[in-house]
Amino acid sequence: MEKHLLSKSTFIRGNQCLKSLYLNKKRPFLRDRLSPEQLAKFKRGHRVGELAQQLFPGGTDLKPKSPSQYRKKVLETAQIILTDSYHTLYEPAFQYDRLLILLDILHKENGNWTAYEVKSSLHLSQTYLLDAAFQYYVITNQGILLKDFFLVYVNKDYDFSQSLDINKLFIKESVLDRVLELQNFIREQVIREKETLLLEKSPPIAVGPHCTIPYPCDFIGHCWKKIPKEDWPVRPKANEGFYDFLNQIPEIETKS
Repeated sequence: MEKHLLSKSTFIRGNQCLKSLYLNKKRPFLRDRLSPEQLAKFKRGHRVGELAQQLFPGGTDLKPKSPSQYRKKVLETAQIILTDSYHTLYEPAFQYDRLLILLDILHKENGNWTAYEVKSSLHLSQTYLLDAAFQYYVITNQGILLKDFFLVYVNKDYDFSQSLDINKLFIKESVLDRVLELQNFIREQVIREKETLLLEKSPPIAVGPHCTIPYPCDFIGHCWKKIPKEDWPVRPKANEGFYDFLNQIPEIETKS
């Protein structure tokens, strides 16, 4: 099995900016330092993902401990699915055509597999749909039939005055129809991104609004270095107050 070229995060990066994709692969030392706010957001995402696993308890955790375990986890995931030894998999790994994804939850019910991707967000976005579509593309081309694909996100209207109820905290929304509509785009974008990674130098893409939409790029310091700093894009600060409940999770009794 060859080393992967694109993961779901790098695919999304390349969809936002092919120059960012190239620099991330070829010139990673040019990245900006992560801000405390970005680090906190990553940590929050991991905690929400782990919490969402309680929607389907009793599964097996396939999360790789390091990138060196990706190949091992791809093979382990395939073996579990082949032998039907577990019906719930947390972070199973799939690779097809040098594209790698780690799905949040794969669950089998009534003989059918369904994919669940968890987002630490209060709403869905087009970027999340592209993320789901890329994962569907990899999983199904590897030969796994999916009955449905759900995006799971946090219920902004959840009432925390009572003990935590996982099934009410999260909203599960089927996005299969929209994911299927994006499959041709995913296929074409994968080709564009792979071609970009073969270039001898980064593509000549000018700076602009895409440097912060949908996510602030971590190469702003490099790409904007010839522009006065007062004209650099301002990184938006999200309101994280809603997620204060995550700090209380160990003290909250969870309903089954």
